[in-house]
Amino acid sequence: MAEQDQLFTLLAVDTAGIQSYIFGSNRLKDNIGASYLVKQATEDWAFEALNISAPNNNLQRDGQIELDGLDAEVLYAGGGNFIALFHDAQAAKNFTRSISKNVLLEAPGLRLDVYQEPYDWNGDVPLGVAVKKLLTNMKIARGKKAASAPLLGLGVTVMCQSTTLPAVALDGDDPVSAEVFSKREAADAANNWLRYELPPGDGYEYPFDLDDLGRSSGERSYIAVVHADGNGMGQLIRDIGTEMVNRHYIERMREFSERVKNISKMAMNSVIDLLKKKTLEDIKIAGTRTVSDLEFCWNDKTKRLILPIRPLVFGGDDTTFVCDGRLGLSLATAYLRTFENEAKIYGLSACAGIAIVKSHYPFARAYQLSEELCDEAKAYRRAHFRDGGGALDWYFTSGGLYDDLEAMREREYTTRHGSLTLRPVSLGGEGHERSWNEIERLTDTFQAQWSNKRNKAKAFRDALREGPDAVQRFKTIYIDKKEESDSDTPIIPSLAGYEQTGWKDMLCGYFDAIELMDIHIPLQSENNP
Repeated sequence: MAEQDQLFTLLAVDTAGIQSYIFGSNRLKDNIGASYLVKQATEDWAFEALNISAPNNNLQRDGQIELDGLDAEVLYAGGGNFIALFHDAQAAKNFTRSISKNVLLEAPGLRLDVYQEPYDWNGDVPLGVAVKKLLTNMKIARGKKAASAPLLGLGVTVMCQSTTLPAVALDGDDPVSAEVFSKREAADAANNWLRYELPPGDGYEYPFDLDDLGRSSGERSYIAVVHADGNGMGQLIRDIGTEMVNRHYIERMREFSERVKNISKMAMNSVIDLLKKKTLEDIKIAGTRTVSDLEFCWNDKTKRLILPIRPLVFGGDDTTFVCDGRLGLSLATAYLRTFENEAKIYGLSACAGIAIVKSHYPFARAYQLSEELCDEAKAYRRAHFRDGGGALDWYFTSGGLYDDLEAMREREYTTRHGSLTLRPVSLGGEGHERSWNEIERLTDTFQAQWSNKRNKAKAFRDALREGPDAVQRFKTIYIDKKEESDSDTPIIPSLAGYEQTGWKDMLCGYFDAIELMDIHIPLQSENNP
């Protein structure tokens, strides 16, 4: 092919504001449908638009755009992004028209950005550099866009309770906007796709409602919103982007993207498998309860047990799922460990944020908190052990989320003696107090030996809050004067440097574990496999 035919059009599709689009409703069915529609926009619908506008493409047959006269070649699709090279600028415009129409009709409310620039295959700029520049320019262009102002209705209208937009249909007795209606219409297809991608197994199914995530009889219901994000992904992609040979860049990006998708799926599958294994087995949890006592919901119509977890976003370095609040930390750490083990080839790990809130607390705020917590975990990792391993951070509230994370922690976990919490913590780091292994070891001990000593546990927690002197008084009253043979004597778990006063270097060593006594169910750990 002659060099003059090597001027292509580089095009990128990005879904803007997907967090608010997916997580803006407290109806799990809405979140499920929204997540599926985002996937459709940058995968299936993008492929359909490509086949219409540039039918001779690499989805239809093998080939390379620079050698085989393809109309278009997809470089990347997934995770809310789609990037392709078009041989003809008009085909790129036709693609934009086709996919935009589909999104407007099938996913109202979803913001789609499409940006394109010419690219000279034989020029001096490597394709990886051009892609980075394209995405940067797209972000700049998005910032210059005028804010959208949807028509809020004419004459007499009924408001959708989820979006406050005019309702266009009824879902039962619930008036819903076009956006919510499209999400709920997509929910069944989303469920079928999830069962295909992450098979729940015979006798199991995924929940459609937050109330189906499970609870113990007589207890308030809590959910955990878990958001995990890969570490060092940006640097790996930048390293690939410096590849000077365009074809090598395409091949390496495709291989890397596919591997990350598979790693994410394997990590989620490991979580589902762990949950299934523990669900129906009568396994003692720290001597206080069994998993089967959690009263997992049963679907009388399908005769299936409803798993207390719902994956919402997965298949890339970002993963979000919602589960029973008491299982949030166990399932998050199981995900992180599998991700890290499967991603060893790239030296990758992941961090996670876990927001544990009441089941009917505004879902968008809980998701936002999980993102903030994940960012805190990443910052801790960068500062203390950047070259390896994951980290996690969590927040539990029985009330509301009334401020940003820093302000809430300042008010609830900071005293004149320092911080009551050791969070964030590393995923591994056995023997180090700021590690999940140590936090869970302490929690296991408190659950096993203090479960029938609630008043003393509360007194110990209050003493920790008051400071080292109060802890020593607590020990004098409840521990030091007791005989070793006294079965009612609580034992403070060993933690190097913390046993005498509970504090060291302005950090409290036991408060996290005391708080987790009633809200954490360990399904798998180094201490309780």
